[in-house]
Amino acid sequence: MKNIHTFKNIVKAYKSIRVSTIKHSITGEELADWLAEVCTPQEIEEVLFMIYCAQKRGSEIRNILQTLATAVLK
Repeated sequence: MKNIHTFKNIVKAYKSIRVSTIKHSITGEELADWLAEVCTPQEIEEVLFMIYCAQKRGSEIRNILQTLATAVLK
């Protein structure tokens, strides 16, 4: 449960996540809520691990979120 709240707090910071392959945009809050409903706690934990690794390297996590949004929207 804690991981879901942590995930939501990280993703909600993004006002708009653009999915260029289908020319659609989704807010970070919508994406976080949608993934919290669809994903298992283990999947959320794996996504958080990817986000933490990207942040540790100083990389932008927007690309990870765009990939997640593409998967959810299709």
